[in-house]
Amino acid sequence: MIFSKRVKSFLLSILFVLCAGSLFAVEEYVSKVYKEIDVIFIRKADKELESILRDNIDDKYYYLMENYTKKKVRRLIIDNEYEFAMTAIYIIIDNNIDGDFEDEDAVDLYATIAEAYDIQLQYEAEQKRKEEELAIKKAAEKEKIRTTVEKDYTVATTSEGKTVYLSSKDERQQNYRWGANFGLIDFGVTSSKNISKTLFAEGISLDGVYEYTIPKSLIIGADLFLDFKFMAFNGGPMELNFEIAPKLAFPKLSSHFFVRLGFSDMMPLKNNTTTLAKNPEAAAIQNNLADPVVSPFLGVQLSNFALGPAGITLDANYLFAGLFTGEYQALSFKFNTSVPFAELERVKLMFNVGVRDTLLILKQGGVENHLSAILGFGVENVIR
Repeated sequence: MIFSKRVKSFLLSILFVLCAGSLFAVEEYVSKVYKEIDVIFIRKADKELESILRDNIDDKYYYLMENYTKKKVRRLIIDNEYEFAMTAIYIIIDNNIDGDFEDEDAVDLYATIAEAYDIQLQYEAEQKRKEEELAIKKAAEKEKIRTTVEKDYTVATTSEGKTVYLSSKDERQQNYRWGANFGLIDFGVTSSKNISKTLFAEGISLDGVYEYTIPKSLIIGADLFLDFKFMAFNGGPMELNFEIAPKLAFPKLSSHFFVRLGFSDMMPLKNNTTTLAKNPEAAAIQNNLADPVVSPFLGVQLSNFALGPAGITLDANYLFAGLFTGEYQALSFKFNTSVPFAELERVKLMFNVGVRDTLLILKQGGVENHLSAILGFGVENVIR
């Protein structure tokens, strides 16, 4: 009796060991597949997922592999990785189509993922649109700030091509220059071989200059001069002269050297019959000229050349009126020096000393000389 019990216990132990070994073998095999599925989901390898599920579709534990795949899909949904989640669940559905049943759970899961994916795409599109609108707004604000900053700061480019703003831009950094001089004392002297004594006159004058620089290519400008001698001494004539002269300079050659082409009123005695009647010697000077006395001229100019604190301007011009009459040749010259004595925020005040001279070289011999010495004050913009 005891022997039969021992035999029964031994047989039961063998049966238990066989069953346990078979169970452990199944768990080991499924675990291996699980690990392969883990790697597939990490790599997002849809072809490999399709292959491993199709290879095991006839396995009696296929439902475990499919359920594990669905678990991985749900994890993707939580992580908002809808694209591969849809691909994986579609592979499960496709495998079941070839089988004897349809996995309704997988179909419902696919529909849920598709809806969530569509919502995500709409959200991403809306976010992208907002980001683009924000980028456009920021770019507009940046351009507005850049434009404002460039008005106040000096812009420089580094060797690496980066734009930097070095320091506050000085208001004196301008691409133009202007100035105006008022001659409080304008003393005129006229001499000629046709008169026995020198003629004198005194008045006021006004002259201005404007020069605009087109960077690295051209400087364009103009000079204007008005001169009114209203007080005559020793029989001197009353005079009203003007000069207007557009001019050009080339910075690559020199920013101070200009070529001028303009018009000048050579003699004021034209039609001044009262003066001529009282002063035959002045009439003798007038007889050397022929109408019109407004003459075109061509000249050169050294403009605002710095000599210490002073600015020097020199003109030399040839007047073409003498070519029309054949009685004389006419030349004019100007010298002016401006010395600053006060500087404000944007302008500086100048003390001006100038000399203007017009020479008529007569055909019959001799020279008529019309000289003016001008003392006055001026103002010009402050530049570097």
